[in-house]
Amino acid sequence: MKKVVIIGAGSAMFTKKLIGDLMSYDDVDVDNISLVDIDVKKLAVMEKVAKRIVKQFGKKTTIEVTNDSKTVLKDATFVTSTIGVGGPEMYAKDLEIPDKYGLHQCVGDIIGPGGMFRFLRAYPVLLGICHDMEELCPDAYFFNYTNPMAPLCLALSSVTKIKIFGFCHNVQSTALQLSAYLGVDRDRVSYWAAGINHMDWFLQFKVDGKDAYPQLKELSKDKVAVKRLVEVEPDYSQQELEPPVRLVDLIRFEIMDHFGKFPSESPFHMGEYCPYFRKNEQMIKDYCVDDRWWLRHERYGDVYYEKLVKELESKDNIEVEKTFEYAPEIMHAYWSGIPFRANLNVMNTGLISNLPQDSVVEVPCYTDSEGVHPCYVGEIPQELAALNITNITVHKLMALAGNEKKINRIRNAVKLDPLTAAMCTLGQIDDMVDELFEANKKYLKDFT
Repeated sequence: MKKVVIIGAGSAMFTKKLIGDLMSYDDVDVDNISLVDIDVKKLAVMEKVAKRIVKQFGKKTTIEVTNDSKTVLKDATFVTSTIGVGGPEMYAKDLEIPDKYGLHQCVGDIIGPGGMFRFLRAYPVLLGICHDMEELCPDAYFFNYTNPMAPLCLALSSVTKIKIFGFCHNVQSTALQLSAYLGVDRDRVSYWAAGINHMDWFLQFKVDGKDAYPQLKELSKDKVAVKRLVEVEPDYSQQELEPPVRLVDLIRFEIMDHFGKFPSESPFHMGEYCPYFRKNEQMIKDYCVDDRWWLRHERYGDVYYEKLVKELESKDNIEVEKTFEYAPEIMHAYWSGIPFRANLNVMNTGLISNLPQDSVVEVPCYTDSEGVHPCYVGEIPQELAALNITNITVHKLMALAGNEKKINRIRNAVKLDPLTAAMCTLGQIDDMVDELFEANKKYLKDFT
């Protein structure tokens, strides 16, 4: 049985894209897609969307819906999670409380105080899903899309035998951007990237089989030209937000200039993972990373949902376009046997030899009918490993905080965050964590 369970199916954008991609394959027919969400209103809408898309493609896939994942996990092949515990209201507090202490986070969903409390809200729910999978579908794959990616996958992998893989589009998004920056079609580009989630390094980046780093480094010399790249940036500019997202890539090109390789994700994120770029309000504006676009994106989810409601009122087909998300491609590779390569988050079993083994790394993985196979990368340049390790240290303490349920682990994790340490004293961090803990206390009742 080919069965996919989507937990957090009320996430309208992701659910529609995943189902649309799965239906687009001519050589694979999915037997069952089960949609799970605690928001029964949104779930009912997404059920209609899913059935409409299945019908459009002439498939016979059964769509089930429930607000209790335990009722549909049996016989699952793949289980995906896109949950966001606490919603935009709690996320706003993750950003606004640190503001009072002089710590401005742009996204704040991976490390630092924002990532820490997002992790603490999500982890018990994901752990519960994995425990249910141990009982009902122990051989299924758990594909996690929920951030903070690496800390969640690390904490889960330490306490469950479920096959956990973390999914993000930061590598393929960056490859698309770099192609546009060099003015070449994406199909002319090849790359080899590895590191940690949101801080992969493009160890190789080629156009037509030739090293393209000389072109990137030449481009980086002209900061005015780098700023103009916003006009061709092909990914973030497609966000349906008002005002639109403008990705100005000054930070990532500067990281490349100093450390040798271009990092994945975006300048909005990269500027938070190190202490160099957000020291004061003027720097934040100069680097063009003051827009809290992800908070706007999360609030926009309801707008997108309303658009789907209107589409359902029409008898026209739901508009579906093939995306570059990895999950459906991997499902297709597993069921068809046609290999596919993707950068995924996995435990570091010596895959990157100069990063800690008790950490989660993001490396190329091949999928075929035998499963998902992480690739050996070996040693990466030491300075790149050092930047990764500053974040891995925080990931490990976050995972310990989630499993040990100790408030002091939370405090120490935030104290070791590179940006927080650059902006706040130890006493300020304690006060900030206490205030964030109070705001999140209904999610953290068993912490001591």
